[in-house]
Amino acid sequence: MTIEDNGPDHEMLQDIVRLTLKAIFLIGRCIYYYAMTIPLFALVSTRQEYKIWKATPYPLTLFGIIKVFLYNFLWMGICLISTIALFPLWAQRGFGNSVQVETNAVFEKLIAYAVHTALVGTVEVVHAERIPPIQLVNGTSPAPVFIANHCSQLDISCIYYAVKRFKWIAKQSVKMIPGPGNLMALGGHVFIQRTGKNRGSVSNLYQQSNNAIQEGIPMVFFPQGTRRMSTKLPFKDGAFRVALENESMIVPITINVPPNAWNSSYPLNLLWGRNDENETSSNGSSKIVMTIHEPIQVKKEMDLNQLKEQCQEIIYSKLPALYHGSISTGGTSKEQSKQEKKTN
Repeated sequence: MTIEDNGPDHEMLQDIVRLTLKAIFLIGRCIYYYAMTIPLFALVSTRQEYKIWKATPYPLTLFGIIKVFLYNFLWMGICLISTIALFPLWAQRGFGNSVQVETNAVFEKLIAYAVHTALVGTVEVVHAERIPPIQLVNGTSPAPVFIANHCSQLDISCIYYAVKRFKWIAKQSVKMIPGPGNLMALGGHVFIQRTGKNRGSVSNLYQQSNNAIQEGIPMVFFPQGTRRMSTKLPFKDGAFRVALENESMIVPITINVPPNAWNSSYPLNLLWGRNDENETSSNGSSKIVMTIHEPIQVKKEMDLNQLKEQCQEIIYSKLPALYHGSISTGGTSKEQSKQEKKTN
């Protein structure tokens, strides 16, 4: 006895398989061309970092420029691979915010550890015991607000060494970066429009930040608003408004990036097993030191400007003397403002 083949059903199955394969091929091709833009974005990021260090007595060497490029290239590439890896789980859970914990606390952290350790070296966290307890899910409300100085791209990877889970404030343009933009969107980070008609964007910043704080998820701010190595910029209001609104604890962090952070011979010096004279850790890498200051319990009746100045003084107190020997805590000159616009 034989089973006759059902012609129409068999043809339909073949059509479905054919269309599925075409769709997979098309998606794969789009991802491939999208990934091919990573070197271009890495070059742009490298140029931005180069301009920041150019304003100091320690401009990037050729080796330092190569390390900056590899840092960005690897970060973007691994972030894109991680986004693709998370997609099936995200779809299975019905999309939305369903993979924020995995994105924030696992993928982002591992990427930061891997790229930073491979190209820059170690991060020493001083007074880690001062960091308030952070739960990955169902955290205590209101969650703390972390604030830190911002002088280099390295600040971003450093934060992951200290804080278990958090959300960033980032420019809308970051969404365009292949890899980090995708992963940050999955992680539910807050994007804002920094220029032009941004009133709605600022409102969105406060709303999303407040929501995260009330859900027990810490927020991380760089209150300087932009990166700068050669000048200590005055802090902006955003982080302090969020802390006052939610009566959160503010945790000031000082990130001290040494002058040889990029230019050290690490990791090549591991091959001959010795340190250069100007290198600062046992493995010859340029050790970055993060100092966690005493948390400040914020109350709504506190004065915003006094709180801001207090935190500014605390954070800058642990930084070495400025490379150009001047401190700008009250504002920026016209020349500095022009340089800031060029850098960003």
